[in-house]
Amino acid sequence: MKFDTFSEYLSRMEGTAGRLELAAQLSELLRGLTPSETPAALYMVQGQLLPPFAGEPMGMAARLLLRAMERALGDQGEKGRSRDLDALLAEVGDPGLLAERLKMGREHGHLDLSGIYEALLEISRMSGSGSQDEKISRLAKLFQGVSPLSSRYLARFVMGRLRLGIGDSTIVDALARTLLLSPAEDEKAWKTEMKRIRQRVEGAYNLCSDLGRVGEVLRREGIEGLRSIRPSVGYPIRMALCERLGSGAEIIEKLGRAAVESKYDGFRCQIHCDGSHVRIFSRNLEETTGMFPELVSEARAILGRRTAIFEGEALGYDGENDSYHPFQVTITRKRKHNILEKSEEIPLKCLVFDLLYLDGETIMERPFSERRRLLEGVFPVHRPKFSEREVPPDHVFGASRLIETDDPHTIDLFFDEVVEEGFEGIIAKRLDGVYTAGSRNFNWIKLKRSYKGALSDTVDLVLIGYYRGKGLRTRLGIGAVLGAVFDPESGRYLSIARIGSGLTEEKWKDLREMLDDLRVPEPPPTVRSGLVPDFWVYPKIVVTVLADELTRSPVHQAGRSEGEEEGYALRFPRMVSGPRADKGPEEATTVSEIRRLFELQRQRSLRE
Repeated sequence: MKFDTFSEYLSRMEGTAGRLELAAQLSELLRGLTPSETPAALYMVQGQLLPPFAGEPMGMAARLLLRAMERALGDQGEKGRSRDLDALLAEVGDPGLLAERLKMGREHGHLDLSGIYEALLEISRMSGSGSQDEKISRLAKLFQGVSPLSSRYLARFVMGRLRLGIGDSTIVDALARTLLLSPAEDEKAWKTEMKRIRQRVEGAYNLCSDLGRVGEVLRREGIEGLRSIRPSVGYPIRMALCERLGSGAEIIEKLGRAAVESKYDGFRCQIHCDGSHVRIFSRNLEETTGMFPELVSEARAILGRRTAIFEGEALGYDGENDSYHPFQVTITRKRKHNILEKSEEIPLKCLVFDLLYLDGETIMERPFSERRRLLEGVFPVHRPKFSEREVPPDHVFGASRLIETDDPHTIDLFFDEVVEEGFEGIIAKRLDGVYTAGSRNFNWIKLKRSYKGALSDTVDLVLIGYYRGKGLRTRLGIGAVLGAVFDPESGRYLSIARIGSGLTEEKWKDLREMLDDLRVPEPPPTVRSGLVPDFWVYPKIVVTVLADELTRSPVHQAGRSEGEEEGYALRFPRMVSGPRADKGPEEATTVSEIRRLFELQRQRSLRE
């Protein structure tokens, strides 16, 4: 496919608001591609060069982009050359529209999508002496080889500002639609079959976290070809998620006899070992291997030449008191510089809680009780009694603390004990439950200290806009933010709170700078809000918020069904953390979780 044709599809999708409509248009694009072109197209529509875990960002600095545009699109031959592109960019406000304007009326080539993609991949990997000028030169050639419309999207992509609002769920829908065209007569049968195909596509994605790989296999081999995608070392498995309940009695009613673990507050790590090679992935599948050298060296020592994928929670270790640091201290280990110095200052202990792959074989589909037995054969186990404090393992790795019980009272006692020790709460697990990659269900249930029987739980909100500062905050340029929850069914972000407290002045300034880079002139297609902020932003940043309670709201959109006049809102919300690097927007609190929290709150009020 020519890149100019690809850009025409991007233009159509840019003007499309609904997720289903976006999926239909993306599906049409995919059907026009060869299997080998599919990965590049899927990565690029999301504004990336490779899947997130591969760590290959584009994001060229504005000054380099402008120099490439000047070299390719400057006013050659005119007197008084050249125009001030910085001033033009300030006037237009969008590097893509500026590139399109400069390209108007000029001759251009017809480069292929694959050629553009490979060139951008090479540009992103250039480094060392003379690399900047080479990047500018190669990017200039790309501008010369595409149409004005293509110049718009090329410039936006290079700047990291494509932002079509196409998330993972939209791509999964689009891939499923490539196998099943719109219904001709029996719409009900079509929806049933579409659901089945979508589940197969999403299941394959959950096992490898690479939509490009899934798309190519699907286009080349069809739905049965997806069976070849299995868990493998180096491809992060999308992490299983928990549901919420409010008491030990509810947990036992739901699970029967269950395994119950401490819920730690640190870095969730998925660790892949293949002989001497170790890679670590975060909750949102970002590679963090270089940040945690002690985990890498200890994993090599324990596993040797064995292959394994396992999950654990890494916490900062206080050697003087033989205890764990709070999360605010642990989070300082997440850095790109001075890593060794910080690892000596705040070493890590990793409590391993699940084993997914061992010795070349996936064990995700085995019962949790069996996975736990295998886990305890690899990692040292310490089982303190109820009256004993949980002591960190002697070495870097150790199995998580766990009990088995069918007694609600025992769960409540265990909960009280781990909370008193400073942990977040507990997680109960179905003993015969499989590991459900990328899914939230009642195989895992969390009970946290902040909402045992009440609301006051923290929620993770996606920021969709912000307001100018007033009064003392005028100089900060920001006074409040507009937060939203995620609705997986529609792929939309639905407003739930305007938040104006919880951060220091310095952190408000930092947040505003991050939001400025995400500003868009109109609400993004995936955003629904009854409030209109001073500035809309692309939904990317996730923050943790605490509130006094949930209320029904005639303004906010979260939880508002068709025909309903009220959604949900947070009363007296305040941020308890700045942007969360470990969570992407689709990992934010969902609408269904909000409904569940509202029900927990209602039950508490009835008991009182």
